[in-house]
Parts: sequence; C-alpha cells; structure tokens
Amino acid sequence: MGLRLKVYCCVAGCPGTYWLCQALVTLLSLCECFWAAPGPRGRPLDPRAEFDSIVNLARNLLSDTKSLFNHFKNRYPAEGEHKLETLPVLSMNAVELANIQVSGGLARLSSDLQCYQRHFEWLRKAAPLLRPMEHDLGTVHVRLERLLKRLEHLMAKLSLPRPNDPLPTLPAHGTHWSVVQAGHAIVHSFHLYLDWAARVLVLIRNKL
Repeated sequence: MGLRLKVYCCVAGCPGTYWLCQALVTLLSLCECFWAAPGPRGRPLDPRAEFDSIVNLARNLLSDTKSLFNHFKNRYPAEGEHKLETLPVLSMNAVELANIQVSGGLARLSSDLQCYQRHFEWLRKAAPLLRPMEHDLGTVHVRLERLLKRLEHLMAKLSLPRPNDPLPTLPAHGTHWSVVQAGHAIVHSFHLYLDWAARVLVLIRNKL
C-alpha cells in the first residue's frame, strides 16, 4: 500500500506520466499477490522409503542375531532342541504369507517383536549368569528396540492401530543351566523369526 501512495503522489506532480504510473501500480499489485501466495507444498513422504529403512534394520539385526546365536552355541554347548512356550510361534504357511495384508501383517510383527523384547529384557537381567554374553545380548536388545520403535512410528503414519496383546509373564531366573537353556531357545527362535520377518516386510512393502 505504501508503494501505491508514492506512485499516486508522482502522478499528481506529473500528469503526463499518468498511464505509465497506472501500469506501474498494476505491476506492483501483481507482485504483492505473488509475495502473499503460499509457497509450494512439500511432497508427502513415501511410506515405501521408510519400509526400505525398516527392512535394512531387520536384516542388520538378523546378522547380529546370527552372530549372537553362534557365540552362544560355542560358549554354552547344549544338545537337543530348547523351547519356551512364551515365545511367538511361526505358523503362517505359504498361502497365508502371500496373502498377508498391510494392517494385519504390521500388527503381527509389532506384537511379536514386543514379545521378543520382553524375553531379551529377561535374559539381560540374568547377566551375572551369562556374563560372557552380556555385550552381545545388549547389542541385539538395543537394536531390537530401535526396530520396534521404527515399526510403530510407521504404523502411526499409516494410521494403523497398535496391537494390545498381553505380554508374557516370564519366570524368575533359576539355575545357571535353566537360564542357558532359555537363552538357547530365545536366541534360536529370534534368529528364525527375523529371517521370516524380513521377507514379510518386503511383501507388505510391495502391497503399498
């Protein structure tokens, strides 16, 4: 508005330049509209890019867990198969895997990872009984938490509900041998699960 007043003052003093000043006023008006116009909106983030990041986290965690599993077997050799009823069960067949949906698949992953997080917390609390494995267990546990947070952040972006499945109640730490057996079961199960989870994440990403 101040610029317009100055132009009109010039017009009053120089009548011969009326049309030139009118053109200048029009040009200034257009400039003001241009300056007031909002800038271009940023493009929305592609959830597939975030999926790629989560897949990489899962694969890196799989590598760390494989290393932990091998170290655990070498440090605490134990024959036979060790199981815990509180661990997630991989019961999805090939047809179910191919037909997995975004909402249900991510909810399943989130719920299972929370369950594994609880088991690794339990193992880390048994550190005095598994002191040689304390560092490796801590590394896997921290990266598991990071993967879970990224997954939950993605679910929030996609407006998907978070699962409210109850977490398992684990027993008090018993003897050294009972903790070793539980450790074998947890680490081996998590190793197999992450291999499955990485493939599931890729399938879900391709459905977006």
